[in-house]
Amino acid sequence: MTILTRDQLCALLNISDTSRQRLEKTDPTFPPKLHVSARKVGYLRTDVIEWLQQRRNAA
Repeated sequence: MTILTRDQLCALLNISDTSRQRLEKTDPTFPPKLHVSARKVGYLRTDVIEWLQQRRNAA
């Protein structure tokens, strides 16, 4: 199980942090945040890859 930081997520998706925030607010299928600690969040890499595949199949 690999947890991605916000920066790693943005790099993997090739998007800006602003775009990530917009996707989190507007796309209910966007991978959920995991609260790693009180001030740190991450994203499961498997959730991100699955989300990308779903978008690819829908296109």
